[in-house]
Amino acid sequence: MKNKRTFLFLLISQIVFAVSSIAWFFFAMMSVMMFDTPGSESNFWLMALFIAIWVYPLAFLGSALISWILYNYRQMRGAVIASLVPALWVVPIAGFLLYANLS
Repeated sequence: MKNKRTFLFLLISQIVFAVSSIAWFFFAMMSVMMFDTPGSESNFWLMALFIAIWVYPLAFLGSALISWILYNYRQMRGAVIASLVPALWVVPIAGFLLYANLS
């Protein structure tokens, strides 16, 4: 084990993001409903949001792979930063859910 703290951080963060993939599945299935309104399929921002939702698994798998490769090459800071890329999806969704439940 090269760096115990970094190893534990990578392991725990990827477990958290893997568990959040369960929630992603429900968001992904419901994201199709964004196109119910006639003419919404030509809305650029709506399409961008739809694609951003569906890219999460690729971002999760890619960041996990890159972070472990960087860890193997002893670039601990880069490994930690790469492992946090899926947080760009998880943090806003958690914030919206927290806001919705508290207001």
